[in-house]
Amino acid sequence: QVMSLTSYQTALPRNRGCVVYANWLRNARIADTECVRLLARFDVGWVYLLCGLILTTVAIILPAHHNLDALLAKKETIISNADDLAYRVEVYTSFLQDATSGDPAFQQRLTEMQFNQSPAGDAIVIDTSAPSTPLAWVAQRAKRMKTVSMKTVHASLLSQFVEGEGRLWLLGLGVFALFVGLVSVPARIEK
Repeated sequence: QVMSLTSYQTALPRNRGCVVYANWLRNARIADTECVRLLARFDVGWVYLLCGLILTTVAIILPAHHNLDALLAKKETIISNADDLAYRVEVYTSFLQDATSGDPAFQQRLTEMQFNQSPAGDAIVIDTSAPSTPLAWVAQRAKRMKTVSMKTVHASLLSQFVEGEGRLWLLGLGVFALFVGLVSVPARIEK
């Protein structure tokens, strides 16, 4: 049997639809109160504690990490300079040993260089860039080419904020969030 829409609407309260609707409404209210109870049991203080802990940790560790990177770069520079100085000491020590060894060929070259004398029968070529004294010659021999690393570090927005006064603001915000998380109490719902 086919019913029209108006006759179905008028017949609805007379049949069992009213009981089904009442049962559904009661179950929906129970589900809503259970959902509210679950949300009420959730302590928002934990969210504040977690956020405060993260902000405080970032405010402390990130600048220390940047300082460590800068110190490691300085350490590499110092090691490079120490290697360069060790090489220079080796060159000067070698020159001193050659000068004190009494080698006649070396002594002749030193004398010719110091007194601007040419060897007998050799043509003279004037080189203005050549060292004019033995010590200048040794210093030129001791020079080495250095490579300088040009690293570009792309700082994140957080690391830029943590530099300077921003570090104190972030640390204060983190401590405040920790405080709010510690003093917050979850809401209690009466049954």
